[in-house]
Amino acid sequence: MIKSSEHRKRKRLQTGLSMILVAMLLFTAAAVPSSADSGADSATTLLASMGIISADGSGNYNLSNTVSRAEFAKMLVMASSYKDLVDTSSKSSPYKDVPAGNWAAPYIKIAVSNGMMSGYSDGTFRPDAAVTLEQGVNSALKLLGYTASDFTGSFPAAQMNVYYSNGLSKNIAGGIGTLLSKGNAANLIYNMLSAKLKDGSKTYAESLGYSLNDSGAVDYASIISDNMYGPYTVNSSNWAGELGMNASALTIYKNGSLVNASDVHTYDILYYSQSKGTVWVYDDKVTGVYEDASPSQNAITSVTISGTSYPLESSAAFAALSSTGSLKIGSAVTLLLGKTGGVADAVSATKINASAVVYITEVGTKNYTNSSGKEYTSNYFRGVKPDGTEIEYTTSSSTLNVGSILTVRFDSNGTMILGGVTGGSITGEADADLRMIGTASISTNATILDTSMGNYVRTSMERLDGINFASGDVLYYEASGGKITALILKDVTGDTSSYGVVTKSSSSDSSMSLSGSYQYLIDGVSQTLKTSGSTLGAKAGPARFYGESGEISMIRNLTATSSRMNDFTLTELKVDDDTETYPVSANVAVYSKSSGNYTLSSISAAMDAYQSGKSLSFYYDKAPNRGGCIRVIVIN
Repeated sequence: MIKSSEHRKRKRLQTGLSMILVAMLLFTAAAVPSSADSGADSATTLLASMGIISADGSGNYNLSNTVSRAEFAKMLVMASSYKDLVDTSSKSSPYKDVPAGNWAAPYIKIAVSNGMMSGYSDGTFRPDAAVTLEQGVNSALKLLGYTASDFTGSFPAAQMNVYYSNGLSKNIAGGIGTLLSKGNAANLIYNMLSAKLKDGSKTYAESLGYSLNDSGAVDYASIISDNMYGPYTVNSSNWAGELGMNASALTIYKNGSLVNASDVHTYDILYYSQSKGTVWVYDDKVTGVYEDASPSQNAITSVTISGTSYPLESSAAFAALSSTGSLKIGSAVTLLLGKTGGVADAVSATKINASAVVYITEVGTKNYTNSSGKEYTSNYFRGVKPDGTEIEYTTSSSTLNVGSILTVRFDSNGTMILGGVTGGSITGEADADLRMIGTASISTNATILDTSMGNYVRTSMERLDGINFASGDVLYYEASGGKITALILKDVTGDTSSYGVVTKSSSSDSSMSLSGSYQYLIDGVSQTLKTSGSTLGAKAGPARFYGESGEISMIRNLTATSSRMNDFTLTELKVDDDTETYPVSANVAVYSKSSGNYTLSSISAAMDAYQSGKSLSFYYDKAPNRGGCIRVIVIN
């Protein structure tokens, strides 16, 4: 939305703080199971982070499948205090039908020896057999401290009574005799974590050393950081072997998306958990001139690169950027950013020959302070990168334009080199359910920015659903693992603009010059725009307001829908016997009009007016299949 210049200054400060939170959320999101599995809920997410369950090679958890005794043995062990005692290199055979080389052998051995499960009298364990609900409940109760002496009567009636009374049955379907699915097994263990031990002293999760949040549930953030190592800078294709792991057996997330080991590249930053078999990878890089170190290069905690400050988060970054490191103030460097946006490492810009793609949101001149404390004035440009982070560069160029998109790189002398961008073309209809635009697959965690004249907003596949993309609608995109991970659009949604009502319009076309005067309401606030040398052609009525870098310089009247209205809800409007359907903008502007005067109203008032049969007028910016929607509603 277009704002005043003072509001934009506050917004930039808020955005800077938001980026830190976004980076932290991305880190958390990186551990969330792939959306390829529709059953991946909060239980799955938490248990996957604890290593209790794991996805297959496609990122699916197959929660509807029946859980086998071998699989359940592993789940129980990994949810117990014995999880660190598992010796996957052990070559002993606990049962005659569980060979020493069977993946489940060490888990079955611990599960049985510690009373969580038991074998059969014929000396077998039957690892591929299914588990019934009551058998799973019995194992869970043993972990909570219950023994056979705590129950009277025949099995499993007494055990099932405790199961229901202690909240272990939440989100689990079925009863005695039901075969336990992987999803229900996950829910059983998830419920067990919050259940009290038999003696009532603490929850089961607390007995394992996990902390609880304010709601009494296991603290997800503490689980994520438990036993995690890093940051580690990838220096070769054998990064997994160097860390003592088998790349083919790992679950790897890059910038929040599930990827293959081949998608991990030199100079990526990664974090890893051997116990969980999971790796989190980030490839965000910032290239620019190393301008300053704070508080000093001898005791460095943050660096300034091309006018922007970045905190250090590792000893490797300190070693590279401190006074004893190889990177000197004034040289061109590339910062390798970690999970929270801090500097995890740094290298000379010539090593990577890295370039950044930037959509320009602001240009101008300002004062800077160099490492000697001396002020200087320089041209600068500010912009947003495809991942949604904002960045600012000093530049010798004075010919850059707001709303353009370019690449930025530096030579070995620290000289900025600006170039054009070729991002390819994506056309076709957007489908939010399939996460497709035409034939292009969009990653679950893709960053999508819509831009117009130096303004930008984050958007989503849900917002783009049903829009037909034409050539030129996509300014730039990035892909990884065969999926689009970042998109920069050119005014597809129209959501970068403000919408309101022109209350008075006048223009002068004298022999000497053109001029115009426009009074308008945005968010109910009256403002005036005067033009010299041109007129905007806008008339009184609902309109779109936009211009470069948030300064309103253009006004375009909206189009009224047909008066034949069939249905109106909070999300859509149907007209002409349901032949036309218009989405209603989430930020729709509603005004009541009386005697030619407009007063700001609300969507609830519009709904009330519709229900009571009052006259309403609806205005849209462009056709729905091109991203348009109802922007202004007038209650007459």
